[in-house]
Amino acid sequence: VTSCFRRLWTLYSRNRRVDAGSMSPIRHFSGALLLFAATPATAQVEHDLSGWLNVTATGPVSGKLIYFAEIQPRVSRNADGLDQLLLRPAIGVQATPNLQLYLGYAHVEEPAAGENEERLFQQATLFVRDIPGELQSRTRLEQRYIDSAARPAWRLRERIQLDIPLEKQRKWFLLTSAEFFFELHKPSAVQDSELVTTRQLIGLRHVLTPRLGVQLSYMRQHSFPDDRPDEVVHVPWLAIAWRL
Repeated sequence: VTSCFRRLWTLYSRNRRVDAGSMSPIRHFSGALLLFAATPATAQVEHDLSGWLNVTATGPVSGKLIYFAEIQPRVSRNADGLDQLLLRPAIGVQATPNLQLYLGYAHVEEPAAGENEERLFQQATLFVRDIPGELQSRTRLEQRYIDSAARPAWRLRERIQLDIPLEKQRKWFLLTSAEFFFELHKPSAVQDSELVTTRQLIGLRHVLTPRLGVQLSYMRQHSFPDDRPDEVVHVPWLAIAWRL
């Protein structure tokens, strides 16, 4: 499965370079979604059901200095309760009106596995607003310090998201996103390398006030372990965002 997916990714990347001058950002995004949806089927796939709650606060600090902080508990059917708890603050700069750069830290507790993880990360978020809706590219590089590993694992994450307003008042938005994960360095606690996980998400976002929004989504997370069956997690996801 992993090798087939990598070949699809290579083919898509080549097509992007050939058509870069003629394709709009929305068509690029649509092609990416089709790529992720085209993951070959396999006879052995393990499924799980998980529920995520995400509460995020964002805002300015001073001048161009900005921040975000989030807490994210995750429950899982297979874990029979709390599967993970993520605490993730970051400080950044509004480099341009359409570019944000962050340095952050994440603490990850996994009660079911009896293991914790600490992460450092660097993030760049780029916004494209001169299209219908808003296109967002988030690139995140993580250094993962896992309890059972002697050395940190390096992981690269890329997420493309499109928000489309559903009415003129811009209170309701349809959103869809695709994210993929690459393991760049593999200590003993990380058993896979290269492309290991993809996520596809679709949902609705409602702006309650200029400072408060709520989002309800469905996400499908597909992981490609090297020596085990593929793992698919179906996630209903509630997100609450404050702009302070």
